[in-house]
Amino acid sequence: MPTVFGQGISIPLNRLEYHNIDRLEILSGYLDTWVHSSAKPYNSFHTVLYAETADDMEVRFRVTDRQNQYYIYRNNNEWTEWGLIESKKPLWKSLYKHKTDFLRLEEKGKLIVRANPLLHMELGQAFGDKGIQFINRRGGEIRGVIGGKVGFYTQFTENQRSFPDYYYEKLVNDSAVPGEGRYALFHSGVGFDQELFSRNGTDYFNAAGHIAFQAMDEIGVELGHGKHFLGNGVRSLFLSDYSANHFYLKFRTNVWKLNYQNLFLELTGQHDYKDFDGLRPKKYAAIHHLSLNVSKKVNIGFFESVVFGRENGFELNYLNPIIFYRAVEFTLGSPDNIMLGMDYKINLLSRLSIYGQFLLDEYSFSKLLSNEGWWGNKFGVQLGLKYLNLFDVNTLDVQAELNLVRPFTYSHDSDIANYSHYNQALAHPLGSNFIEGLGVIRYQPRKDIFLKLNMMYSVQGMNVDTINYGSDILVNSSYIAGSQRTGHSFLQGNQNSIFLTDFTLSWMWKHNLFFDLNFLYRRAKDDLSDTVNNTQMLSLGMRLNLGRKELIF
Repeated sequence: MPTVFGQGISIPLNRLEYHNIDRLEILSGYLDTWVHSSAKPYNSFHTVLYAETADDMEVRFRVTDRQNQYYIYRNNNEWTEWGLIESKKPLWKSLYKHKTDFLRLEEKGKLIVRANPLLHMELGQAFGDKGIQFINRRGGEIRGVIGGKVGFYTQFTENQRSFPDYYYEKLVNDSAVPGEGRYALFHSGVGFDQELFSRNGTDYFNAAGHIAFQAMDEIGVELGHGKHFLGNGVRSLFLSDYSANHFYLKFRTNVWKLNYQNLFLELTGQHDYKDFDGLRPKKYAAIHHLSLNVSKKVNIGFFESVVFGRENGFELNYLNPIIFYRAVEFTLGSPDNIMLGMDYKINLLSRLSIYGQFLLDEYSFSKLLSNEGWWGNKFGVQLGLKYLNLFDVNTLDVQAELNLVRPFTYSHDSDIANYSHYNQALAHPLGSNFIEGLGVIRYQPRKDIFLKLNMMYSVQGMNVDTINYGSDILVNSSYIAGSQRTGHSFLQGNQNSIFLTDFTLSWMWKHNLFFDLNFLYRRAKDDLSDTVNNTQMLSLGMRLNLGRKELIF
């Protein structure tokens, strides 16, 4: 068991722990009180506690699952000695004394500090595009615990990266690298050949970090700069990690069968410049998410959010952690953007998990019955399932997901109040007015070999010239198609379809040192112009202590 009851840091998103915990939960058939899978990132202490509790669930874990359980311990060894594996030959007698840590400092009961390098190097070729695609990420990660009660984490990387043409067009259009934010063009320099390497090169910096402490055993407080994800799917209709890092204050309450999260965010408003050194416009959001384990196998959640802008800063009325935001907005007479939602998860047969979300942005039941196509009926639906050990092959896991979002959802009459940050969607990367099907196949034949296949097919009704058909959430929703408030339909506008497959084979040679082989194929068709754009890219890479960012849209 963990040595003390303390405050763990949040585990960075897109790490292996998330799928490992997912498997443990579904196989056990037991929903944990502390780790609620719809509220990410996970707390490192609670993750270790749940992984250790799994030993008492009378689950017959196979060899690979047991090895993945110990992977969790090694990655979060602040909380368990089972994750501390001493190196036989430390580097210079002080570095890598433990196999998981480049540098580890510890004073029993008072301080633990762990430091590790971050590295991702990759070269590839997009067939038909000129030049070699490349990734060059370098940085570091420092995490630790003070007195078993205060946790801290920081991560920083300096990045040069090129993208295939379709992704680069999105980057230029948004004046931001998806998921990263501001960038500069990567021009020629010493050791860089523009004839050899892709012309779509960018240079950007990424930093994230937080401090966390326990106000009491049931309530944790976290202040930082980073991302969150609400839901059990590949996508989230509530809050995803698609946009850039942002400042946040988080309260997490775990009591009885409840997990209650309060998030207060400072975001960056819309802008159409990337190189200008002025201050970007600010806006704010407040988000509540309540997760309840109705039984050992059934979980339901409730979501509400408000996005707003104020000349004098944060609206203090929204700091109330338990109030219903719609009532506050009505009382204030504000133009703020309120959204509500509900999510669920049902685990069955120790192999199957069914999940989904329903998002409500704006709605009129009477106008829905009138069938007049009122623009303000804005909502989104997600349906999904996960099935483990397909054909009784251990770790052969499949996931299928359907997402659809009505036109104009997430947008608003006020540019400052749309559901975005740094010109990027806070929820689904496609925005709105789309239907999407996703498939994911994972297989881990050995503890050090990982295969993953992502598949996506989407159809989206795009805007045409200056006519707003409801796909771009950054467009002021007062400028709707033909200035008509009625007569709108799902997937209206110029229909664009995307088919994408993304396959990755990874070999973990040493702990968190991966070698990757990746192949991506994407086909996009524009119905209005009847043009088809194909992208095929093959790449080889190496990663150290970093997850792989997938280009799945």
